[in-house]
Amino acid sequence: MIFILFIYGLSFFAFGLALLMYPKQLQGVNFVENVWLIGVFGLLHGASEWVDMFKQIDIANIYVLNIVNFIILPLSYSFLLYFAIITVAKYYKKSPKIYAVSTLFLFTVIYLLVSSRYENVFLAGNVWARYIFGICGIFLGSYAIFIQKDYIDSHVSHLSRSYLVIISINLFIYGLFSGLIVPRAPIYLASIINQNAFENFVGIHVQLLRALLALFLAVFSISLLKELQADIQIKLIKLSKAIEVSGDNVIITDINGIIQYVNPAFEKETGFKLDEIVGQKPSLLKSGMHEDDFYENLWTTILKGEIFRSYFINKKKDGELYNEYTAIAPIKDSKGNISNFVSTGKDVTKHMILEKKLKKLATIDKLTHVANRSKFDEVMKSSLGRAKRYGTNLSLILFDIDNFKKINDTYGHLVGDEVLKNIAKIVKKNIRKNDLVARWGGEEFMVIQPDIPSKDANILAQRLRQDIENFTFSKVQKVTASFGVTTFKVEDTLDSFLIRVDKALYKAKNSGKNIGDRKINCVNPPLIQ
Repeated sequence: MIFILFIYGLSFFAFGLALLMYPKQLQGVNFVENVWLIGVFGLLHGASEWVDMFKQIDIANIYVLNIVNFIILPLSYSFLLYFAIITVAKYYKKSPKIYAVSTLFLFTVIYLLVSSRYENVFLAGNVWARYIFGICGIFLGSYAIFIQKDYIDSHVSHLSRSYLVIISINLFIYGLFSGLIVPRAPIYLASIINQNAFENFVGIHVQLLRALLALFLAVFSISLLKELQADIQIKLIKLSKAIEVSGDNVIITDINGIIQYVNPAFEKETGFKLDEIVGQKPSLLKSGMHEDDFYENLWTTILKGEIFRSYFINKKKDGELYNEYTAIAPIKDSKGNISNFVSTGKDVTKHMILEKKLKKLATIDKLTHVANRSKFDEVMKSSLGRAKRYGTNLSLILFDIDNFKKINDTYGHLVGDEVLKNIAKIVKKNIRKNDLVARWGGEEFMVIQPDIPSKDANILAQRLRQDIENFTFSKVQKVTASFGVTTFKVEDTLDSFLIRVDKALYKAKNSGKNIGDRKINCVNPPLIQ
């Protein structure tokens, strides 16, 4: 008997361990979603049988072993029953956890109450654990496994479905021998149908049949899991053959984001090999350049069954950052439940660099490398709006080069271009980071100074005039410029603001070129219009 109990317990240990270990590799099969519960049942049930074995070996500690078995046996059936209830409830579109928790709570109360009524609590507990938890858990569990043949993904093989039917029948038969044929006890049914009566009638101890059924259960369960694993591998191979020639990066994950496959293009792009990326999460590619809200929006979108599209800044294995335009789509099974996600991405780093260059070229003056008139208009509108909204200072400087036409006519346009470049450099060296210098047109330049009062704007204009005058230009030697300065008024529009600074420059020109110091034109004394 000790040997039989040893094989009996060992079979359930093998059964439980297989169900706990294999699901990690079978994320694409719906059946394994809660199969860990059966795995825990197997381990606890195996432990229960070994407790019975130790009771025959170590009689001195039988009281302690009885207490252990009083807890472990119903607990093992509880995990199986919980699996059965949530699986069947989900199959029939009910709320699984409500049914499962309430049922287990009710059964536990009944089990403790009825067991405590008998003189031999441990014997009564063994019987009632089988009647209350065992019969319901095993029979409903066998049905829950049976319906999986229609519930799991349609891509699995006929052999996998056959294994499911065999396991469900095997478990049902085990329920007859384990749940109905109980130890003899002063309980009406247990006094008639019990292990002793069965052995006298059949001539075989029921534990032997249970051990054989447990062994078959372990063998067929392991065979099923291996077959399911093979089914997934075949499916992934077919899919990979179709996409491995694609130039786009492809990632396939389970519903939890665990990577199951990447194509050669992904390996080439990121530097990660298939064997080192499978089992990881795409977060391995995180660059830290996106906020948490970005990823929250991603998961919210794809878990709703929608496609998420966006630009990602990812990190390669060697730490290099790259830009990728990615589309992540959920894949649903035959029941409409999301089972996987497929991400396809294209490296757009070169494209984005080119786009940035083109964007910059669209806003930068090609000759002087300061902002062009288009960029000036954009910044001027936003600065004016901010000044009106918050009542902040805003100053504007307009200047042009004196006698610039004469420079071009005398020395040529190339020399004139060099003058413009040098003046642009002088201005950039003198302004703040949040100021903007723009080539307004020809030899005219604008400087926008937000949050600057009129006095400080006038000081900058004087300094620029002096720096230009003191600079030695190639061939031309000396160049001067005239300046107009104005500051924002509450009633200003964009046009009135620009007209006023233009008038200031015009008056400066008419007052004599290279107007500076206290002669910078002003309508409202002392210095600024």
